[in-house]
Amino acid sequence: MSSLRDQLFKAGLVTEEQVKKSEEKPKRHKPNKKTTQPHRKQASQTSQKKKNKPKRERTDLEKFYRERSSEENKERQQAKKAKEAAALLKKENNMKIGRLVNENLLDVNNATERYNFIIGSKVKYAYVSAEQLEQLAEGKLALIFQKGKCRVISTETAKKVKAIDSKRLIIQQTPEQQSNQTEQQD
Repeated sequence: MSSLRDQLFKAGLVTEEQVKKSEEKPKRHKPNKKTTQPHRKQASQTSQKKKNKPKRERTDLEKFYRERSSEENKERQQAKKAKEAAALLKKENNMKIGRLVNENLLDVNNATERYNFIIGSKVKYAYVSAEQLEQLAEGKLALIFQKGKCRVISTETAKKVKAIDSKRLIIQQTPEQQSNQTEQQD
């Protein structure tokens, strides 16, 4: 079997000169230990020169950009801390409201009466007992949403919830709404 060089030559992919050139093995120069040691000394000397070199002073523009980036980092960190604090406060308030609503819950399991109320432009409803329906209409009870469910609570509990979180949605009939409804019925 012939060598790869011979096969390439017979196929016409390489010339006779290229075959001869490849037959000559190039001599590799092996570095001896004596030549590498001075080179290492030179490298250590250049590193010492760099250490001894005085630092160049920064220009005003470089100082400005450095100060601006540090201020922006501080602002980002402060905003992040404020956001985390707000999230923690919201979580604590939700836990307080959850405990308060669960302790003062007035829901009835076998409620059959439907109480309609408006949120935005949508009409929503909750099932309550006949007695609770009258009290809701009079403004003595209120509704609050907790974990996706509409819960019946007393007005005192609703006031406590509003004190904890003023943005919390509480549905409660007010005296103004009662007078408007009686006028519309007449």
